Amino acid sequence: NLLSKKLAMINSSHLNKLLYFTLFFITLILNTTITVAAVDIWEKKENKNEQENQINFEENTIIKSPILSDNTNKISTNISESEIDKSEQTMLGLFDPEVNNFNLNMWSDSDGEDIKNILKRINKLKLARLSEDLLFQVLFTNSYPPKTNLTSTGFIKIKIDWLIQKKRFKDLERLVITNPKIGRETKAIIYLVNESLSNSDIKSACEKANILDKSVKNNYLEKLKIYCLINDDRKDEAQLVFDLLKEHGFKDKFFETKINFLLGITESGGNKILDDNLLNFYLSHITSDNFEYEPTEKTDKYIWRYLSSANLMKTKDFENEEIILTYEQAAAENSFEEEEVFKIYLRMDFNFNQLLNATEIYKNLPNYKARALIYQSILLSDNIENKLYFAFLLKDLFIKDKLFNVYSKELSNILNKIDPEEIPENYSELVSSNLELNNKDIKKIKFDNDILHRSKVIRHFIDNNENISKTEKDFKSVFKKIKKNKKYFISIMDIIVLESLVADGVSLPKNLDYNESLSQLTVPQNLLDLVKENQIGLVMLKVIEIIGEDDIQDLDPETIYFLTKILNDLNLKKIRNSILSEVLPVRV
Repeated sequence: NLLSKKLAMINSSHLNKLLYFTLFFITLILNTTITVAAVDIWEKKENKNEQENQINFEENTIIKSPILSDNTNKISTNISESEIDKSEQTMLGLFDPEVNNFNLNMWSDSDGEDIKNILKRINKLKLARLSEDLLFQVLFTNSYPPKTNLTSTGFIKIKIDWLIQKKRFKDLERLVITNPKIGRETKAIIYLVNESLSNSDIKSACEKANILDKSVKNNYLEKLKIYCLINDDRKDEAQLVFDLLKEHGFKDKFFETKINFLLGITESGGNKILDDNLLNFYLSHITSDNFEYEPTEKTDKYIWRYLSSANLMKTKDFENEEIILTYEQAAAENSFEEEEVFKIYLRMDFNFNQLLNATEIYKNLPNYKARALIYQSILLSDNIENKLYFAFLLKDLFIKDKLFNVYSKELSNILNKIDPEEIPENYSELVSSNLELNNKDIKKIKFDNDILHRSKVIRHFIDNNENISKTEKDFKSVFKKIKKNKKYFISIMDIIVLESLVADGVSLPKNLDYNESLSQLTVPQNLLDLVKENQIGLVMLKVIEIIGEDDIQDLDPETIYFLTKILNDLNLKKIRNSILSEVLPVRV
């Protein structure tokens, strides 16, 4: 009995402990659930706002190419934008901040709306070379996104859209490779895919399609992946993936017809041609026995390019003036590559007599054929004077039909290949005015030690010189010389040099006084305010907007002063040096 009582007491004790732990875990689970629910409700509110913003963004974005538009690829993802953007501290870029003296927080304190507004204004400008280079470096420096009014995802979209707009295919490809998060951005992946596919490089297109993050589903890319499996002779896998896609509600009768043919299920792929996107056009081509297609002014630029790369332009088309003019006009409107027009010209047949007497024969030919004859004559001519005659005659023929922008780059290429020493005197001025050369690359700097801002002192900026003692030594010798000139006065450009040297820690002679001249120079207050707030990214956008379409050498000294002043204040010395290296030296 005693033993029974003890056992009963032990069992009771164990039961009490069991009940206690059970109640403890139930309470813990309930608390966790409530907490998660509260967080979930809060996240849902934020997600709803982000999704509404995303919808507004998509509705307000007009994409001319149907390949990148919603009605083409019918994008469907199984993750929300907010899930993509869980971490607002996502960095995405190509350059380390140290490259240009930037920092990770260069955008953090700026308002996203201010950034979007100024970028909208900048994108309306045809930026000069320096401006565009600065914008590229600013946008693609690794840094955190703004904390207000612009999400990480939104910032990524701005960067992708800019690269696509500027047709910087290689830069976008590099961005995708170095930043895995881009794999969630279908627009970027589709752009890369179409660049490869339009050049008939299916292997590269398939590689780009596989960059897509597996958590993101996109009909256009999923269809391409199925074809890629077939092309790689993995038909069983392709069939399985296709069946799974259909089980999830995918319906596309045209695609199914083509894929069943390629899988060997049916004997015909049909002759229907779809040109609503490049993939459908590509499938139309490879599954058709008698493929024929005539492009129009509405044909997408990728299809134009594919027609040329796949050699689908038939010889008989070269006798049709309307078709060739359509190609030329498409190139003039940037829907077709200019170089493709000249490839077409080279495929036109002319007999020996026509080429020998091109200077007269061209007058009796249709305009497009006249251009083709003269272009071939340029390439065949060994005589420099004849080559130049034909080159500028062709320019006139393009101008006559308002198509000169198709030829401008090719004209520069032709002229650049001619030895300057062989150019006849009667053509030298004409060639000079038409050449598009980077004077900085072909001319040497001439230093003038009688003028401070053109003296050897400016090597400090050109060479990014950190040897302060060497700069001080150069300055003393130059200052000693200009001091002897009683008529010498300190110009604004001199002040720019002096202020920049001081900012770099260079000691100036005590008897050098330029404060009176300096006091007459001002900096816009809005820029000073941004500098005080250390809004580096936004300040740089302002700088880019101010330079804009102008060559930096064409800006007035007052503008150059306040630009270098704010760059000095922000310690952006490498950016400052790139500007001073353009505006200070005299090149000969």
